[in-house]
Amino acid sequence: MFNKIKYRIKELFYFSNSESNGLLAIIVLIFLLIIAPKACMLYYSYSNKPLDHSSDMVLLEKKWLLLQENVSKTALININTTTVQQLANMDGITQKLATRIIKYRDKLGGFISLDQYKEVYGLSNRLQERLMNQTTILAKYRPKQLSLNHTTFQELVAHPYISPSIAKAIIDYRKKKGKFTTLYTIQELPGYHTDWANKIRPYLSL
Repeated sequence: MFNKIKYRIKELFYFSNSESNGLLAIIVLIFLLIIAPKACMLYYSYSNKPLDHSSDMVLLEKKWLLLQENVSKTALININTTTVQQLANMDGITQKLATRIIKYRDKLGGFISLDQYKEVYGLSNRLQERLMNQTTILAKYRPKQLSLNHTTFQELVAHPYISPSIAKAIIDYRKKKGKFTTLYTIQELPGYHTDWANKIRPYLSL
């Protein structure tokens, strides 16, 4: 580029090589004296200016709050540890219904299936579905169990799945034949039914 400029100077002013070189040097020096300081000032003013991230931070905080709100809405409730008040905070679940659900849970010894909501009196199909969508049962959860060999008649009949006749049959078996040796011995009880056995077995122990 400098050679072209030098050639144009020689052509216009009929300068020798040394004269052309001198004029070119003067032009470059003038350029540096005038342009360079302004370029430096512009660079330093930009580099020393603090970047304004306030709008980005506000947007980030809004997104974070929205994320927390969505998480709180979608977080499943552990039905076996929740309280009446927490359950009553769900849409459509009144204090009365929440109390009834918790009482039934405690009578059972804990829910082992979300389908058991169908057994709670007064729960509409819509509320049953809502509970199934918004609550959970931990995979490792084990319900409270009744000992076939030690539980009293009153304790047996307090369970929703054990009728007075079944409770009496359990007590009579212990008196006549001694202790239950396996849970499958309940097959010998009068009125035994496979569906009933599948429901009650998780709540029994020896």
